[in-house]
Amino acid sequence: MPKDYHQQPRTAMRRSDRAITDEAWIEAFLTYAPVGVLATTHDNQPFINSNLFVYDQDRHAIYIHTAKVGRTRANIEHNPQVCFSIMSMGRLLPADVALEFSVEY
Repeated sequence: MPKDYHQQPRTAMRRSDRAITDEAWIEAFLTYAPVGVLATTHDNQPFINSNLFVYDQDRHAIYIHTAKVGRTRANIEHNPQVCFSIMSMGRLLPADVALEFSVEY
C-alpha cells in the first residue's frame, strides 16, 4: 500500500536510519561543501539553481551567492518556502547492467 505523503511532515526522511545528527559533522560538511542546490517556486512553477554558498558558523546561517535582482530573488520574495540541498558524492560504482550502476555513499 503506497504511503500518503500528504500526511507526513515536509521534513520526514524516507531512510531515517541514515540520518546524520552529529552537529560537528554537519557544520564541517557545510564548511567544505562548495555548491548547493536551491529550489524555489513561483505560481507552482519549480525552479532549481546550483549556487556557491558559505556557511557562517557563528550565526548558523547559509549565505547564497546570487544576483541582487533576478528570478531567484523574485521567487523567494513571492514565496519564501525553499529547499536547499548540498551533497558530496563517493566513488562511482560502474556496472555492465544499468540497474546495478550505483554510487558509494
